[in-house]
Amino acid sequence: MSDPTKPTVSEDSTQTSTNVAKNAVVKNWKTTSVGVVLAITGFIAFSPKNFGGDQAIIVELSKYIHMGGLAALGIVAKDYNVSGGSNR
Repeated sequence: MSDPTKPTVSEDSTQTSTNVAKNAVVKNWKTTSVGVVLAITGFIAFSPKNFGGDQAIIVELSKYIHMGGLAALGIVAKDYNVSGGSNR
């Protein structure tokens, strides 16, 4: 007979997809925030006409932030299932 406290296969898969989304955004907030900054500065750097031309201060600043952001992404990125310690 089945255990009533154990979730069924369909309940377990739904819960897993919800947890995956939560882990991807909430638990990895550093990586997510660096990614958002990189997306914004990348858009500004690659479309300078919309922001005052190649010599505009916001475009120049975005290029530097984008380069620093790539380095920061490498620092804060980690394996999906490792949280602080070891991978068991």
